[in-house]
Amino acid sequence: LAKAGVSTADILGGGLDGALNLAAAGQLDLAKASELTANAMTAFGLSGKDVPRIADTLAAGANKSAASVESMGMSLQQTALVADQLGIPLEETVGGLAMFAQAGLKGSDAGTSMKTMLQRFNPVSKEAAELMAELGIDFFDAQGNFVGLEQAAGELQQGMAGLTQEQRAAALQTIFGQDAIRAATVLYEGGAAGVAEWTGKVTDSGYAAELAAKKTDNLKGDLEQLRGSIETTLIEG
Repeated sequence: LAKAGVSTADILGGGLDGALNLAAAGQLDLAKASELTANAMTAFGLSGKDVPRIADTLAAGANKSAASVESMGMSLQQTALVADQLGIPLEETVGGLAMFAQAGLKGSDAGTSMKTMLQRFNPVSKEAAELMAELGIDFFDAQGNFVGLEQAAGELQQGMAGLTQEQRAAALQTIFGQDAIRAATVLYEGGAAGVAEWTGKVTDSGYAAELAAKKTDNLKGDLEQLRGSIETTLIEG
């Protein structure tokens, strides 16, 4: 955490607890959990005091979907910077990734597909631009700002509602290309309601601590706590 720029005060003021809770909730080692939270903190321009929030979001995104904390972290690692550039907050990004995971798109594949999809919201070819105009799809407002993942999903679903399956598949391919068509398909199928639902699910303050408590409330957890106490005693001695 310190290497990622988290101050000592923020580490002691909640950052370490957040990383510990994420490690326990996701059954990860502490170094990996700290790396995942630090990466998210840096990508979204957050601070050390936000580590517990990051832990809650990742833990909820993983455990309420078909993902693991580690695979959710891998997904986020691939797409976080592009999502932040578009102004998509952490919770909506993880909510989208959780929706992808529930549809079978997980890990770095999900993150790469989402990253490419986000980049193609601004059409990369004349053919894609013309098709989006024809369908009435525009992912940016009059000031050139991205409308947000929820509204983008609604635009996509509404714009393609009247197409046949064949036409829709061709349209998604034209706009998003081969690398992002899986993410775009899930976004289309989920629509605005799907993104809103998953964003709500991952916005769950205190979730990592609650889940960590449940997962360590057993013999293995008791032994781990005993081991930690012994190590602390030896260090202090």
